[in-house]
Amino acid sequence: MLSIEDAKNQEDLFQIKAAIMSKKLEGVGGRKGVTEILALSLDAHRHKDYQKSLKILEPLVEAIKDHPFVSSDAMDYVSISDEMECALHHNFFQKPSRQVKNISAVCPIEFVWRQYGLSALEEGDYDKARSAVLKAIQWNPVSAKYRLMLAMTHRDEGTLDNILEDILPAMKFVYKPGDLVCCFRLLRDYYLHKKMYKEFLYCSILRSRFTTSDGDLNDIFVDMVQFIKATKFDYDKLSNEDIFETCKRCGFEPGFNPEVLAVAQRCYEESFLAGDSAKAAYFARIMADLKTVQEKRDAVNLRQLFESHRNPVS
Repeated sequence: MLSIEDAKNQEDLFQIKAAIMSKKLEGVGGRKGVTEILALSLDAHRHKDYQKSLKILEPLVEAIKDHPFVSSDAMDYVSISDEMECALHHNFFQKPSRQVKNISAVCPIEFVWRQYGLSALEEGDYDKARSAVLKAIQWNPVSAKYRLMLAMTHRDEGTLDNILEDILPAMKFVYKPGDLVCCFRLLRDYYLHKKMYKEFLYCSILRSRFTTSDGDLNDIFVDMVQFIKATKFDYDKLSNEDIFETCKRCGFEPGFNPEVLAVAQRCYEESFLAGDSAKAAYFARIMADLKTVQEKRDAVNLRQLFESHRNPVS
């Protein structure tokens, strides 16, 4: 446990380093300039001009390369802009003997490397993409999205054997349905590559439980029909118990990590008791997202049933 004096010294040191970084960023317009550059790069990316997106980011990438935020035995520096991810980092990584300082308000370095890596990936420069995404993960180790980007880099360059080591850590932290669906889609690709057809089928089934996208559901249906025809799989023998056992054997959950749900629940309760309604609502939305499509439908049906009894039609 850090003493009060040690904590004060670390805070003073952080303020000095923050001032140094702010000075470095003056060349790109300061913190506001960083936001503007990221927005311009993202706009170019959306228009599929990936070279332009990378070029826009180059001055910012140069500005953050020689940053003063080097972690030590007493201090960890992170760049995490998402509130839920801050809570996950505190839960999974924070130690009593070390302070953690989040520099995202000074400069969202994780976003810079994320955007640079994403454009490099679309451009087909896999070495540059991998290097950038690994830097983003160093700054934000609980981002499932960044680890999925790393898995997609391996997939796109044809090294599917490597993606499992990216997907499994992502599933430890994932809390958005779209990202979980992406996890199962990449696992499907991996098991198809490995000719592990039962695991391939089960990942498709699990993917269907967390999406309402017609495109996703159609892809999943085609997957399942083709698989059953090709392997003569006895669909009647399929059971949740076997799916869960298969997931356990393969090292991942059949849905969201229960510890992530526990973090969201705790943060919701703390925010509610503190009277912070906005933060409580934020974590309540996350808790609602940590459900299967069927569970969400059941919850809506229960609310409708409750409302019908509370407000009976005369």
